[in-house]
Amino acid sequence: MSHEHHGHHGHEHHAHHEHDRRRRPERRAPARPEPHHPPIASYGQRPLAAAFLLTGIIFLAEVAGGWWTGSLALLSDAAHMGVDLSALGMALLAGRLKCMPPDPRRTFGYERIEVLAALVNGLLLLVAVGAILAEAYERLLNPAPVAAGPMLFIAFIGLAANLVSGLLLQPHSHDNINIRAAFLHVVLDALGSIGAIAAAGVMLATGWTRADPCASILICLVVIITAILLVRDSSHILLEGAPPHLDLEEIREHLCLIPGVKDVHDLHLWSLTKGSESLSGHVVVAPGTKAEAVLNHGTELLKWEFSLSHITLQVELQAEGDR
Repeated sequence: MSHEHHGHHGHEHHAHHEHDRRRRPERRAPARPEPHHPPIASYGQRPLAAAFLLTGIIFLAEVAGGWWTGSLALLSDAAHMGVDLSALGMALLAGRLKCMPPDPRRTFGYERIEVLAALVNGLLLLVAVGAILAEAYERLLNPAPVAAGPMLFIAFIGLAANLVSGLLLQPHSHDNINIRAAFLHVVLDALGSIGAIAAAGVMLATGWTRADPCASILICLVVIITAILLVRDSSHILLEGAPPHLDLEEIREHLCLIPGVKDVHDLHLWSLTKGSESLSGHVVVAPGTKAEAVLNHGTELLKWEFSLSHITLQVELQAEGDR
């Protein structure tokens, strides 16, 4: 197969060569871009920073409160918050690296770093849930006395902080898989605080200390589902899976409707990260079809109809035997 865009070469080649040699400016090495560090508000960084600060404060408060009251529930929740603090820190770092410009070794830039962070955060969620379940089982077997009053007060403070963090992150969690992971961590913290509040209330009213591990087990069942979904989505992106909201065959059909297009093959559809989808493919055109017109039509179609951000189409001339 030959490529349509080669058809402009002919008897004028030598004249063009002499003309270009006179007019063509001296090629210079591209200037190295200046290091660019976007403001922390970029890509939802400011809410992440606020959530990180709040979580750090509550982490310290729960460690001190757990030691003071003798509450394993608070210490367990503090350990979980320590994991979440690490997850939020990774989310902040990933968001900053994502904004770095591409370079010769990483031509797509660093956008996918947020997907790696989301995968790690999802795995950390599962680890945290496993630790909570193990602690809940231990306390079901061997209940321990707890200062329920101070525990209730500290749990309320933790819930308030988690609600504020969740409200800051939620608006950014739909389009950014990394912030979504951080948001899920905050939701888990809030559920843990609710469980601690409920358990403290039951212990104050009845003295039944097994209320705390029972609440923890119910919360963990919900968290396991959300963590698995997060690991599944981030793994799908890392494996170059097609975005679930896009239909490859529908895209092929739309491209085949372009005047002059006879076939479309070798279509590949993937995501750098959620909201940044890319496509490459080969478009076979009939003889006499203008390749540039097909490329422009196809690119505009894919950009506006399917919201693709990076498009690479190669035009091929239909072979004699295929006509």
